[in-house]
Amino acid sequence: MHLQRLKKLYPSLTELPKNQKEVNPDFKWYQLENTVIGIDNKELTDRDKILLGTFLTSYHVQLPIQTPKEKQWEARIHRQKDANLGKAGRYRYIFFRIEQGQIDTNVFRKTLQEFFSGDLSILWNHTNEGFIIEEPASFLEEGITYHQIADTLTGELYVKIMFFIGPYLENDKDLADCIEQITTMAERSFRKMDTAVIDYTEVYPSFLIEILSHKQRQQLSEWVLKEFLTDLEALETIRMFIQCNLNVSETAKNLYIHRNSLQYRLDKFYESTGIDIKQFDNAFTVYLAILANMHNIQS
Repeated sequence: MHLQRLKKLYPSLTELPKNQKEVNPDFKWYQLENTVIGIDNKELTDRDKILLGTFLTSYHVQLPIQTPKEKQWEARIHRQKDANLGKAGRYRYIFFRIEQGQIDTNVFRKTLQEFFSGDLSILWNHTNEGFIIEEPASFLEEGITYHQIADTLTGELYVKIMFFIGPYLENDKDLADCIEQITTMAERSFRKMDTAVIDYTEVYPSFLIEILSHKQRQQLSEWVLKEFLTDLEALETIRMFIQCNLNVSETAKNLYIHRNSLQYRLDKFYESTGIDIKQFDNAFTVYLAILANMHNIQS
């Protein structure tokens, strides 16, 4: 059921902001994919409620009670104190999303706590998403990664989860804006990337490409890739080479090909384009061109 169609049927329909935890009791609230929507009860008949309940999941706010430390973090978001904390006080927000109804929030917290030193702080946006806060008093145990946490939750508890890792911060001055930006980046990335863990540094190239006009993306891909525009095998080889930090042995291993075969493909690209992708600046430009080409194909 499309959101625009629902808005025509129910003019009062509103979306619940991601950072708003309390809902208007005069509205009936539903989960529509990853969005929470509310409709004024005055517009809903009993028949409407039955019909909507067939297609949508009723949304009820049942967020865990915040710990004293979580309340302090909530206050810091609104206070946004301009003070340099330095490396000793730096922290970061990790956005997460789990499938609706797959795990109790308290069980989720206890499971995550096993991977952390110190008391874990979680700020919930909704019953299936929120932020984990890494700070000097609460951080991942040595050797633990978010990939391992995602694998554990999936393999042992059958919970599908996605993490978006934000930057380290050393000042609260723009904290609210930062959280909003992380949320937006995470949601856009989750729709495009089929991976459990995404770092903010991974998505900026794609965002840069989206800023360009269609003509600029087309020019970039045509100028750089030339005859390889439609050679998907060659483009995948080059993309993997760049993602493997220009390491021939690792790239060949990931592609299940011999080093000589890989070197032949790289040489062929250089002979055709005149671009040596073993040079970092050239490799970055080629990577952007590949992203632009993918964007043009998808659109």
